[in-house]
Amino acid sequence: MPPQTSIPTYGGDRADVRHLERTDSGPRVKVSHDDREWICVVDAKSGEVNIEIGRRDGSPADLETPNWLTDNLSHLATPA
Repeated sequence: MPPQTSIPTYGGDRADVRHLERTDSGPRVKVSHDDREWICVVDAKSGEVNIEIGRRDGSPADLETPNWLTDNLSHLATPA
């Protein structure tokens, strides 16, 4: 996964994705869109996306995880 990229949302916008570090199971990334951000670990083998924390305006928040986030991160993390 490149250090920084973007993924499409289903509404036609783009969300920024920044690679933070490599974990035993796969990359840890920060996804930012509008006033929200998610810190996630994407399992490199299964493509499963595990949300570690969500933030709204920089403060921890219980955010709904959009389908575009999990769908697109799964595709980025799994080998072709």
